[in-house]
Amino acid sequence: MGGEAGMGGGEALYELKAVSKHFRRGPSLVKAVDEVDLIVGRGEFLVIQGPSGSGKSTLLNLLGGLERPTSGQVLFRGKDMGSVAEGELASLRLRVFGFVFQQFNLIPTLTALENVEAALAPAVRDGARRRARAVDVLEQVGLLERSGHLPSELSGGEQQRVAIARALANDPEVILADEPTGDLDSASGAEVVRRLEELSSEGGKTVVLVTHDQSIGGRASRLLLMRDGRLFPA
Repeated sequence: MGGEAGMGGGEALYELKAVSKHFRRGPSLVKAVDEVDLIVGRGEFLVIQGPSGSGKSTLLNLLGGLERPTSGQVLFRGKDMGSVAEGELASLRLRVFGFVFQQFNLIPTLTALENVEAALAPAVRDGARRRARAVDVLEQVGLLERSGHLPSELSGGEQQRVAIARALANDPEVILADEPTGDLDSASGAEVVRRLEELSSEGGKTVVLVTHDQSIGGRASRLLLMRDGRLFPA
């Protein structure tokens, strides 16, 4: 199959053609992503499930322009991200892609509201507009009443929802989530996944979530499995 995976409906937003990403580890060559073909539809909620070391985080980094492929093409809106200038990639990461990670990466000395405002600072100069937008996205994730709390005063699930709000701050087209429930209990994890699902089904966002958690796949519009750098249908 060569790691091929079709599209789950809708207009194609991503198309990956024979994409590989290799790393040198001492004398060994590690094929983190190995000849993957993949189409991701606009508005799709795609979950990629696999064990640690299967290549799923590397694949997500390729989708987000954080890494360039060793070979093959990562097409976003028909344009090869592997060949665009770094400045254009940086603009995509700021305005088009929103990232959610296992580690919440919140600034501990800032409130929830201020953490979201900080994400807006590079793109929105006006302080009142930043504050209004931060309030709006915290309301979207159901945390407006906790906006004045520091991360240490929030539960793990609440911190992750602040991280989702921060990812939404610049109204990205794509949400890329790397093990977003990895540090959460099952109830908090289910709430975070529900919020991400709503962003796709109700908000029209394209969401790609990678995880080792087998309980998440049932919420996806499409589930793929990854092992040894290759994708397989579930």
